[in-house]
Amino acid sequence: MRFKFKSYTLLEKLFVIFIYIFLILFGFVCFFPFIHVLARSFSPEFYIQQGQVVLFPIKWTINAYQKVFQAHQIIVGFRNSLFVASVGTVINLVMSFAIAYPLSRKRLPLRKTFTVIVVFTMLLPVAIIPLYLLVRKLGLLNSLWALIWPYAITTFNMIIIKTYFQEIPDSLEESAILDGAGELTILIRIFIPLSRPVIAAVGLFYLIFNWNIFMPAVFFLTHPNKYTIQVVLNDIITQQMLADMLPYSVSMMQKSAGPEGIQAAVTIIIMLPILIIYPFIQKYFTKGIMIGSVKG
Repeated sequence: MRFKFKSYTLLEKLFVIFIYIFLILFGFVCFFPFIHVLARSFSPEFYIQQGQVVLFPIKWTINAYQKVFQAHQIIVGFRNSLFVASVGTVINLVMSFAIAYPLSRKRLPLRKTFTVIVVFTMLLPVAIIPLYLLVRKLGLLNSLWALIWPYAITTFNMIIIKTYFQEIPDSLEESAILDGAGELTILIRIFIPLSRPVIAAVGLFYLIFNWNIFMPAVFFLTHPNKYTIQVVLNDIITQQMLADMLPYSVSMMQKSAGPEGIQAAVTIIIMLPILIIYPFIQKYFTKGIMIGSVKG
């Protein structure tokens, strides 16, 4: 349907103009933090501390990024985080689908009881000390698998997949059963191909969590060669803060990056992979969330 602005009444035109202005301002408010952090990452520390950096960098410099990428462990951190994010997301999706499928089928005995038990786990927060003892007992300490297996499934994401499965017509499943298909065949040949929107949505949730995982990495990893990018970048910021406790002249601060500039650069570096991936799955993301939240 074409947008016919001329056919609107004066009140309708004013309302449409108001909506456009509101959306533009709202979009700017949402995008402002990213622009501000980006400007800080390209500005010397002196101007950041003076509060002069808002939307545009002052005296452009890439010193913050140079200090980040000069760190010896940066490549190791990226490699470890890439492993956790990719392998962990695959395991998350496999485990979530494996539980969501039977819970979505009405023919499963005690289905409601199992669903209540699974949902009940959302009410019990995981304490770090019991989790640490469990990871140590399993022999996963100082291993990247300690960041994957204890977080193999999230109940909320599983419920989204379960709800999505319930929206798939029963006739497709009944036809497959009449043709002699087993449960695994139905899941792989029918449900998964129809679940691209929810795979994109839930997969993005898992990917962001696995990429940004920090506190478990601090608790479970002790060897520098096992550090994820989050831990490595945190160490870079800490070292820079300690180094900046030494006296510097104003002229040096006007040229060099400090803790706040490096922190901004680290934020941009961490966000970049997600920003690159998101446009490719955005068309599935909204549809998967909307369909998966229709009913529980």
